[in-house]
Amino acid sequence: MLSQYFGLTPLGPPFVLFSPQHLLGIAAVIVAAVAVALAAARLPARPRAALRWGLAAFCVANWLGWDAWQLANGVWSPAYSLPLQLCTLSVPVAALMLATRSRRIFEPLYFWCFAGATQALITPDLQAAGYSFPHFRYWIFFTSHGSIYLAVAFAVAAWGFRPTWGSLPRAFLITNLLMALVGLVNWLTGGNYMFIARKPEYPTLIDALGPWPWYIIGLELIGLVAFTLVYLPYALRDRWPGSGVRGPGSGPRPPPR
Repeated sequence: MLSQYFGLTPLGPPFVLFSPQHLLGIAAVIVAAVAVALAAARLPARPRAALRWGLAAFCVANWLGWDAWQLANGVWSPAYSLPLQLCTLSVPVAALMLATRSRRIFEPLYFWCFAGATQALITPDLQAAGYSFPHFRYWIFFTSHGSIYLAVAFAVAAWGFRPTWGSLPRAFLITNLLMALVGLVNWLTGGNYMFIARKPEYPTLIDALGPWPWYIIGLELIGLVAFTLVYLPYALRDRWPGSGVRGPGSGPRPPPR
């Protein structure tokens, strides 16, 4: 029955970290992102525009698909179904960035992608619920997180978008303002968005940071270090003579595509 792939009951053995299906999911995201970057850099204007809007639609489909699955199975709840985890928020933000071609939206999205979605791919929440290939939850996890990478890859390759030292503190400030809002939502709903109300129920790097609320300080420090590290390739490239890399707002923008 097709319904078994979309129900609440996991299929087959539970999801295991760094199992073949986990590593294949990560590999698929990497390959797809590289393919999008290559296509965005080489395609003529009209096919590139089609790719842009196709990726935006893909982001929206993943965002709505996750909600549709929860609603269909009667498990949607404001305590854990709102797009207020960093990754679930990044998916509609990625669609908005593609639709508006906004450099300012790209800035936090870049850091959320490589510092946040990467952590999610390494320690996915699939292990807590036990969902594995070929269940819908397995697919929606990797396609939704992958859509963030695809959007960023397109913006970098097609439009020349990139972060700067200025975008790093801005993205960090935006993330902290978001955390304050999320803290209020957690208090109102009993949720644990962004894992600032309590630790996740499955193994993550947070386990090494001590008890609540002290681990939040550790999360802040790790977040700042992670943001810095994902900007580091651009910092090093900028220091290399003749890099020719420009930051947001430096010089004329490329023509619309």
